Parts: sequence; C-alpha cells; structure tokens
Amino acid sequence: MRIAQENLIGNARRIYLVGIGGVGMSALARVLKHQGYEVSGSDAKESPATCRLREHGIPVWTGDQGTAVAQSDLVIYSSAIPAHHPEMTTARGLGIPILHRAQILASLLNSAATSVGIAGTHGKTTTTSMTSFVLSEMNLNPTCLVGGDVLNWGTNAILGRPDLWVAEIDESDRSHELYALNYAVITNLEQDHIDHYRDLEDLTASFRRFLSHVRHPGLVVYNAEDALLQSIVLECGKPAVSFGFTPECDFSADAISTNPFGSEFDLLECGFFVGRVRLNVPGRHNIANALATLALLSQMGHDLEAVCAAIGRFRGAKRRLESKGEFHEVMVIDDYAHHPTEVRASIRALRSMGRKVTVVFQPHRYTRTAYFFKDFAQALAEADQVILTEIYSAGETDPGNVTVQLIQEVLFALGHRETCVIPKDKIVAYLQTLQGLRGVVAFVGAGNIGEVADEFACRLKSVLPA
Repeated sequence: MRIAQENLIGNARRIYLVGIGGVGMSALARVLKHQGYEVSGSDAKESPATCRLREHGIPVWTGDQGTAVAQSDLVIYSSAIPAHHPEMTTARGLGIPILHRAQILASLLNSAATSVGIAGTHGKTTTTSMTSFVLSEMNLNPTCLVGGDVLNWGTNAILGRPDLWVAEIDESDRSHELYALNYAVITNLEQDHIDHYRDLEDLTASFRRFLSHVRHPGLVVYNAEDALLQSIVLECGKPAVSFGFTPECDFSADAISTNPFGSEFDLLECGFFVGRVRLNVPGRHNIANALATLALLSQMGHDLEAVCAAIGRFRGAKRRLESKGEFHEVMVIDDYAHHPTEVRASIRALRSMGRKVTVVFQPHRYTRTAYFFKDFAQALAEADQVILTEIYSAGETDPGNVTVQLIQEVLFALGHRETCVIPKDKIVAYLQTLQGLRGVVAFVGAGNIGEVADEFACRLKSVLPA
C-alpha cells in the first residue's frame, strides 16, 4: 500500500459513508461533520451508533439508498463492505470517487502538525482511549478516534483541534501501511488476521513498512517485552523509547499491587522512580497499556505528574472488561477479547478478584478458530467454568469443518470437564438453571456476545435484589 496522500477529500463537500454504524466509521463521520462537511450514510441495521449519529445531525438510513449516494461527492467504505454492495455499485456507475476509511483517516493524520497512531495486536483500543482521555483531561483539546467507546465519555470520538490527532490504527487489513505518523505506538506483535497474513513473517514485514513511514525524526514507542517487536523497531533506525516490566525498559513498572478493580505501581524512567500510579482498570495487561501511554506523553513533553493524576481517572473502554453490574453475588462482565493471548489476560485479570470465574466464549471468525483452537482451549482452561457458543462468522463463509467443538475437545483433553456448548439464544436460560451461580460471569468475544451480556444483566436485575 502507498502512503495516503494529503487531502484525499479534495473539493468534496457531501460525503456518504457506507456502513456508517461501524465503530471506526461512526467516529470518522462525526469528525468529518465537525470539520464542516455534509455527512450522511447508511448501515445494514439500526444500532445505538446510528441513533447517536442522528442525534449529532447526521442523516442515517438502513438499506440501499441509491438516491442519497447519487447526491454525494465522495463515498467512503470500510473493510466490512463488499465491493458488490449496491451503493458501491451505484457510486462506481456514476463516477463518484470511492475511498476506504483508512485512506481518509490516514490522509487526515498524515497532514496534521502532530499525529499519534496506536497499533498492535492487543491493547490498542484501551491505549488509544487512555492517551485520548489524558490529553483531554489536561485541556489539550485533541481530535481523537478510538475503536470503542471510552466509558468516561460514552463515545468513540472527541472533536478537537485540527493540529493534534490521536487515532487507533488497524492492522487487520494492512491499512496501517498508509500512515506516516509523528508518534507511532506499538503495543505488541503477534500472529492474527489469518485471512490477510500468510504467516508471522508476513505480518512482521508489514510492520517494518509501517515503521519506515514514521516521519523524520519521529518517535516509536514500543513494548520491549516483545522480542520480535523490539528487533524490528531497533532495525528501523527511528528514535524509540521502550516500556515493559523490567528495569532495562525506558519506562517500567515496579512494586505492583492489584485489587479487584485496578492496580497501583511505581513508575520508573530509566530505572529511577518517577511516581506512584493508580489505575481504575484491572489486569497486568492494563498496566502495560498505561506504561505505553505514560512513555508516549512523557516524550511529547507533558508533565508526568499531571499525566499520572489524569490516568487514574480513566474508567476504561467499552467491552474491555466492562462491568455490567453485580446482582446478588453475580458480577457480569463484557469483554472483547478474541485472540488467545487476550482471552488469557482477561481471565487472569478476573481471577485476581479471588472469585469463581465462568466464561461464556464466542469464537470470532472461522479462520481464527481453525488456526488457534488449541491456544483458545489452553487459555480458557484457566477459567473455572467454560460455556462455548457457535462461531461468529464476521462475514466469512462457513467451511463446514470448523466448529466450536474443536475448542471443547481440547478442553476435555486438558481435563477441563466444566465445559459445555450452548446455542447463543439459549445461554441466558441455561445460566439461570445453574444452582448457586456465584462469582464472575464474563461474556467474551468480538462478535455479538455482548448482547447476551446485556440480556443476562437485565434478567438478573429484574429477578434478584441488587
């Protein structure tokens, strides 16, 4: 992919987004409207995101809207939209320019005076949320686009000044190669997105290209606990600072203490004590996310004392170990984890609460399940009880030989007998049949399992005293 040129929007004034309800598309729609463009779009179905867009004065339709497309100067689509989508066909037939969401976002960041992009296999949404939140709390008025709602704000976009941008950068379709950033944060690097990368070397080569585009002199903030990532960062020759849990890292954590809803640690810079940091998000992985944020903002010249104070007020990102409430000794958690490493990190964070952990897991994509089913089983085995449900296809074609039972069979082989497979629409009813259900019930996956978490929480609230 070539780096996105500056000002790809050109002279367009009326912009139409196909799939506007997607998390990345809805954020971009709001930013474009904030910049003065006439923005509208469509989505396959109604959702909270489409309702919020209308509240912000952005017309949204469901289904094919050929007339609305015909009145636009530019059409933007996401990776979830197929080339044969009727509105895409209409735009091509009329000669209306069509661009990918990442091309537009990259052109906006690449032309900004200061741009921050946060990438990586795991943790990028939370790290982007933390960074955006802290900058906003310090009254720096950034423009921010996050791959999930920030709980403090209830939204995934902050409409700020045009010269300071923070955005989550997606590597799932190689579109991260479009960006030329001032500050690039990489949380980690691990095999994923099997449908776009042949193997880990293919993914690594793609990130080498991403790093080669960082603007001169630029800065790369990276996780030094990841040996592969460290090697390609050092190879790229860009100025870099590292974070991690060992004193050899430029920014590290020491004297860590955890509690059910967060943690505390000493922040060290080059081995020297800087201050005590308190987080209101649980898990060791969130300490790593915080270290990335602290390292970045320190190198951007911000006062670390103020940064540490602000980060303690961060409540997390939606569907990232998000509590849906506790009802009579049952805490309901909704979590987006969809890679074995993420699933394991989430379960370990929940286990630190010292309570029984029941995980309801919905695998995401047939390709990912086929590649990682053994790793998923090993991660899920750390839960006390596992309920599996059918694979969320995310638009992939069912190959016929990849089912959730692949994970179940490995769990059985590992000796984990508290495992069953339940259809998604039967999960709430099944949970209600369990005698003495206590502890944490976590609904995990990147598909629509969050809907079941909401349903279960509502059902508990209606029948049990809070």
